[in-house]
Amino acid sequence: MKNRLTRLEDIRTLIKNRRIESQEELLVHLQKEGYTVTQATLSRDLVEIGAERIRDEGAGLIYAVPNY
Repeated sequence: MKNRLTRLEDIRTLIKNRRIESQEELLVHLQKEGYTVTQATLSRDLVEIGAERIRDEGAGLIYAVPNY
């Protein structure tokens, strides 16, 4: 089973490499990676890594994380 720190890093990677518009979309990607996570846990994870929704150049909002 993958641990919490690995999950947080995988969330950062998904957000940086994909155009993630919603938590539901992110949950689907995490499930494909083998994670079983609730929406509430994902929401807390996003706060912890500093993820924000920003306006995309195209249209709509996407998730972004700060560069470390």
